[in-house]
Amino acid sequence: MNPQPRVLPILFATLLLDMVGFGIVFPIIPVLFTDPSSPSFLLPGYSKGAQFLLAGLVTALWGMTQFIAAPIAGELSDRFGRKRLLMVGVGVLGLSQVLFGVGIEMGSIALLLVSRAIAGIAAGNAAIAQATIADVTAPKDRAKSFGLIGAAFGIGFILGPLLAGWITAVSDDPAMPMWVAGMLGAVNVVFVAVFLPETNKRGAVTHARFNVWKGARNIALAARDVEMRPLYIASFLYLFGFGFLPPFYGVFLVNQWGFNEAQVGMAFAAVGVCVSFAQLVVLRMLTRRYNERQILRVSLALVAISMVTFSFMPSVALVIAMIPFTSIPQGLSMANMAALISRAAPADRQGVAMGINGSLMALGSALAPAIGGAASAAANIHMPFVLGGICIGAAWVVLFLVAIPRRAASLPAE
Repeated sequence: MNPQPRVLPILFATLLLDMVGFGIVFPIIPVLFTDPSSPSFLLPGYSKGAQFLLAGLVTALWGMTQFIAAPIAGELSDRFGRKRLLMVGVGVLGLSQVLFGVGIEMGSIALLLVSRAIAGIAAGNAAIAQATIADVTAPKDRAKSFGLIGAAFGIGFILGPLLAGWITAVSDDPAMPMWVAGMLGAVNVVFVAVFLPETNKRGAVTHARFNVWKGARNIALAARDVEMRPLYIASFLYLFGFGFLPPFYGVFLVNQWGFNEAQVGMAFAAVGVCVSFAQLVVLRMLTRRYNERQILRVSLALVAISMVTFSFMPSVALVIAMIPFTSIPQGLSMANMAALISRAAPADRQGVAMGINGSLMALGSALAPAIGGAASAAANIHMPFVLGGICIGAAWVVLFLVAIPRRAASLPAE
């Protein structure tokens, strides 16, 4: 019996709960760290540059621990099964959200930083989910199936930030959304335990002994893999470039246009609507006629251009109007880049390949906020988006002038 009809909806629901909890924090961080006019502000006496640096650091720590956890999660799921590892991941995320709420109540910057570092461990869930999808879908169908991950991400960015803004406004307590996120994590553990079947039917796959520095070893492995290296470089540049947007979009809206938590939440929700529309509707229409490479040729270029330009719009209405021009191409790029790498990887190494790609994403998620915070402190709040757009443009160059020509002969026929 084909498990796909059962697995994909359950996995989507699991990731949706996970991403709602993950998305709750995004409207809160910019206000806590960079809005002196808010009663929730935690950094009185700090310079604006120091505020930007700390806002970047709190996200960079998440990326650093994700860099460690993502490849370990992918490989462990190859050895011991997807279900067990996914249960651990969603539980850890819920715990981290509770700790973040405690940090807000205590006014403890250290505890906030620690909680985000713990949350990064749960980010390995994406690699496990990608490997699960690869278990139950044919290579030609993976782009639209990987779109479920992006759709869950997008819907999570609708519901999570909206919930955060609404709950904060009603309760007048920025910690309250974190208690809700913690409860969602507990519900998700039970949901995975009861409903998600195990999809890794190949049994334990033997790999070399792993360690906590597997992420760094993955980067070295990607650099040595002559066939896959251009794809990995393009993926890293893309993920690194887009990594500037989530941590600084809210900071930009708060500092440039005076948004509060609820307004930042609505802006992130608009991003989520566009990403979900791209991956639930547009992607499925496009994959009937175009392959991953053809879609990425356009979508990556659009993301790069819109990233560079949107923060320079002269009115808040135009800034908001730019959301679809960034988010829809981003939704398409996310799914098709993962599918392109999955298509090139052997069947018994899907978890490892997705783990390597997760390491690239985590490295970008660690470096981009740190670099973006420093660039904002040294120059202005526009710099993270300019740097991000340049990196995504470089990803397009590597993918279509280097990677695709080299792999064209070896990729399966369309």
